[in-house]
Amino acid sequence: MLRVQSAADYSTKPNSGDELSVDLEDGRTAHIEITGNRARIDVRLDRHWVFGVNGNDAKLVMVLNENEQRIDDDLPGWIEPLLQRLGLEGVDA
Repeated sequence: MLRVQSAADYSTKPNSGDELSVDLEDGRTAHIEITGNRARIDVRLDRHWVFGVNGNDAKLVMVLNENEQRIDDDLPGWIEPLLQRLGLEGVDA
């Protein structure tokens, strides 16, 4: 598992199968898993956001709560910049 001090410090594109822990500015840590040659990106914090990747764009597939139940939830403001630091250009919720 790779560990970085802040999302801003992460500047190289990760490979498929990478698991990252990114410390957010508010002190929380987001866990990111990239699978299938960047075809899927999972971001976990208090929720679990699953994104499909097509080209350089991430499309939100689902959001799960802490009990892994599917919910409707808005994307937090920090998630799009975090995904852009992974090399993605846009996020479609």
